[in-house]
Amino acid sequence: MSNQFLIATHGRLAEGFYESVKFFNSQIENVHYMNAYVKHNDFEKDFVEKVKELSGSPLIVLTDIPGGSVNKIASKYISSFGYKVISGINLSILLEFVFSTENLNEETIERLVKSSREQLVYMNKLIEEMEGKEFTND
Repeated sequence: MSNQFLIATHGRLAEGFYESVKFFNSQIENVHYMNAYVKHNDFEKDFVEKVKELSGSPLIVLTDIPGGSVNKIASKYISSFGYKVISGINLSILLEFVFSTENLNEETIERLVKSSREQLVYMNKLIEEMEGKEFTND
Protein backbone atom coordinates (compact mmCIF):
# COMPACT_ATOMS: atom_id res chain seq x y z
CA MET A 1 0.00 0.00 0.00
CA SER A 2 1.63 3.26 -1.07
CA ASN A 3 1.94 6.29 1.14
CA GLN A 4 -0.26 9.31 0.69
CA PHE A 5 1.31 12.73 1.18
CA LEU A 6 -0.57 15.82 2.31
CA ILE A 7 1.24 19.15 2.00
CA ALA A 8 -0.37 21.73 4.29
CA THR A 9 0.95 25.29 4.52
CA HIS A 10 0.00 28.88 5.13
CA GLY A 11 -1.18 30.68 2.01
CA ARG A 12 -0.57 29.11 -1.37
CA LEU A 13 2.84 27.59 -0.63
CA ALA A 14 1.36 24.07 -0.50
CA GLU A 15 -0.02 24.47 -4.01
CA GLY A 16 3.38 25.66 -5.22
CA PHE A 17 5.07 22.62 -3.68
CA TYR A 18 2.44 20.38 -5.27
CA GLU A 19 2.95 21.95 -8.69
CA SER A 20 6.72 21.51 -8.33
CA VAL A 21 6.28 17.81 -7.57
CA LYS A 22 4.03 17.51 -10.62
CA PHE A 23 6.77 19.18 -12.68
CA PHE A 24 9.05 16.23 -11.90
CA ASN A 25 6.30 13.60 -12.36
CA SER A 26 3.03 14.74 -13.87
CA GLN A 27 1.45 11.31 -13.31
CA ILE A 28 1.81 11.28 -9.52
CA GLU A 29 -1.48 10.65 -7.72
CA ASN A 30 -0.55 10.23 -4.05
CA VAL A 31 0.34 13.86 -3.33
CA HIS A 32 -2.33 16.26 -2.09
CA TYR A 33 -2.24 19.80 -0.77
CA MET A 34 -4.12 22.25 1.41
CA ASN A 35 -3.68 26.01 1.22
CA ALA A 36 -4.55 27.19 4.72
CA TYR A 37 -6.46 30.42 5.39
CA VAL A 38 -6.83 31.36 1.72
CA LYS A 39 -10.56 30.99 1.06
CA HIS A 40 -11.82 30.82 4.64
CA ASN A 41 -10.48 30.43 8.15
CA ASP A 42 -11.76 27.00 9.19
CA PHE A 43 -8.58 25.17 8.26
CA GLU A 44 -8.91 22.71 11.15
CA LYS A 45 -12.28 21.40 9.95
CA ASP A 46 -11.04 21.14 6.36
CA PHE A 47 -7.86 19.39 7.52
CA VAL A 48 -9.75 16.73 9.48
CA GLU A 49 -12.04 16.09 6.49
CA LYS A 50 -9.06 15.71 4.16
CA VAL A 51 -7.28 13.33 6.55
CA LYS A 52 -10.43 11.20 6.78
CA GLU A 53 -10.60 11.13 2.98
CA LEU A 54 -6.99 9.88 2.80
CA SER A 55 -7.27 7.42 5.69
CA GLY A 56 -7.14 4.25 3.56
CA SER A 57 -3.34 4.38 3.19
CA PRO A 58 -0.40 5.39 5.38
CA LEU A 59 -0.33 9.19 5.46
CA ILE A 60 2.55 11.61 5.83
CA VAL A 61 1.62 15.24 6.47
CA LEU A 62 4.21 17.86 5.51
CA THR A 63 3.89 21.36 6.99
CA ASP A 64 5.78 24.61 6.55
CA ILE A 65 6.51 26.14 9.98
CA PRO A 66 7.10 23.98 13.10
CA GLY A 67 5.63 26.63 15.42
CA GLY A 68 2.84 27.71 13.09
CA SER A 69 -0.88 27.15 13.35
CA VAL A 70 -1.00 24.69 10.44
CA ASN A 71 1.56 22.43 12.11
CA LYS A 72 -0.15 22.77 15.50
CA ILE A 73 -3.42 21.58 13.98
CA ALA A 74 -1.73 18.72 12.10
CA SER A 75 0.11 17.65 15.27
CA LYS A 76 -3.07 17.80 17.33
CA TYR A 77 -4.55 14.83 15.42
CA ILE A 78 -1.50 12.54 15.19
CA SER A 79 -2.78 10.10 17.79
CA SER A 80 -6.35 10.18 16.45
CA PHE A 81 -5.39 9.27 12.88
CA GLY A 82 -1.93 7.70 13.22
CA TYR A 83 -0.17 9.67 10.49
CA LYS A 84 3.37 11.09 10.50
CA VAL A 85 4.07 14.85 10.48
CA ILE A 86 7.20 16.44 9.05
CA SER A 87 7.50 20.18 9.58
CA GLY A 88 9.80 22.81 8.12
CA ILE A 89 9.72 21.26 4.68
CA ASN A 90 11.47 22.49 1.59
CA LEU A 91 11.35 21.23 -1.98
CA SER A 92 14.40 18.97 -1.57
CA ILE A 93 12.96 17.01 1.35
CA LEU A 94 9.52 16.90 -0.24
CA LEU A 95 10.95 15.32 -3.39
CA GLU A 96 12.99 12.85 -1.34
CA PHE A 97 9.90 11.71 0.52
CA VAL A 98 7.54 11.56 -2.43
CA PHE A 99 9.95 9.76 -4.77
CA SER A 100 11.50 7.46 -2.17
CA THR A 101 11.27 3.78 -3.00
CA GLU A 102 12.04 2.86 0.61
CA ASN A 103 9.57 1.93 3.30
CA LEU A 104 8.99 5.22 5.11
CA ASN A 105 9.35 3.81 8.63
CA GLU A 106 10.67 5.77 11.62
CA GLU A 107 14.32 5.08 10.77
CA THR A 108 13.98 6.16 7.14
CA ILE A 109 12.05 9.30 8.07
CA GLU A 110 14.74 10.27 10.61
CA ARG A 111 17.46 9.71 8.01
CA LEU A 112 15.66 11.79 5.37
CA VAL A 113 15.04 14.63 7.83
CA LYS A 114 18.70 14.58 8.86
CA SER A 115 19.76 14.61 5.21
CA SER A 116 17.53 17.61 4.48
CA ARG A 117 19.22 19.62 7.24
CA GLU A 118 22.49 19.24 5.34
CA GLN A 119 21.01 20.59 2.11
CA LEU A 120 20.66 24.17 3.32
CA VAL A 121 23.84 25.79 1.99
CA TYR A 122 25.17 29.36 2.01
CA MET A 123 26.55 29.26 -1.51
CA ASN A 124 28.68 32.44 -1.29
CA LYS A 125 30.69 30.92 1.54
CA LEU A 126 30.93 27.53 -0.17
CA ILE A 127 32.20 29.09 -3.41
CA GLU A 128 34.69 31.19 -1.46
CA GLU A 129 35.98 28.08 0.32
CA MET A 130 36.20 26.11 -2.92
CA GLU A 131 38.09 28.75 -4.94
CA GLY A 132 41.47 27.47 -5.99
CA LYS A 133 40.67 23.89 -5.05
CA GLU A 134 40.57 21.29 -7.76
CA PHE A 135 38.05 18.49 -7.70
CA THR A 136 39.43 15.01 -8.13
CA ASN A 137 37.92 11.57 -8.16
CA ASP A 138 40.35 10.26 -5.51
